[in-house]
Amino acid sequence: MSRENTGTSGVVRTAQAAASALADFDTPHLIVGGIAVQEHGYPRVTIDVDIVVPDVLDALEEITASLTGPFVRIPGCEDRVEDQRNGVKVDLLPAGQVLKRGCKVPFPQPTKVSEVLQIVTLEELISLKLDSWVNSPLRRLKDKADVIELITRRQLPRDLAIAAVVRDLYTETWDGLQAES
Repeated sequence: MSRENTGTSGVVRTAQAAASALADFDTPHLIVGGIAVQEHGYPRVTIDVDIVVPDVLDALEEITASLTGPFVRIPGCEDRVEDQRNGVKVDLLPAGQVLKRGCKVPFPQPTKVSEVLQIVTLEELISLKLDSWVNSPLRRLKDKADVIELITRRQLPRDLAIAAVVRDLYTETWDGLQAES
């Protein structure tokens, strides 16, 4: 898939720079969000980078440690940095914790240190997307659309190993898509 077609090649360069900076400190990471959706087969626009890390405050220090590096802190934000080269924001997300109150699917624990982007599994991504959507159905509508597109484009099975707390949402979505086809 061509990143230029989705206008996100700069976003991916930012993600790669962040992964490299984290690897310099032996910090594992997982890419979630729009880049992960793209990597799993749905080419769509995304304007930021979402990275799961073991400790957000440590990662914030590490990713901004280089005085000549591209990342700077955003005043008032303890979980977000900006790539000075292109203005792309990087959100640092806490492994083992949920996105916000009401959510039930925790971010997975990254285990691999690598300069190469480590992408969350498809099952974890869909679980996170459905959990986010159900807790903010209007503001997080893109999350539901991502799940629909991934089911359709990847021809995912009804019994995909989704987190138990969102399994009924997945099954309902899958059944609805089958009924419409």
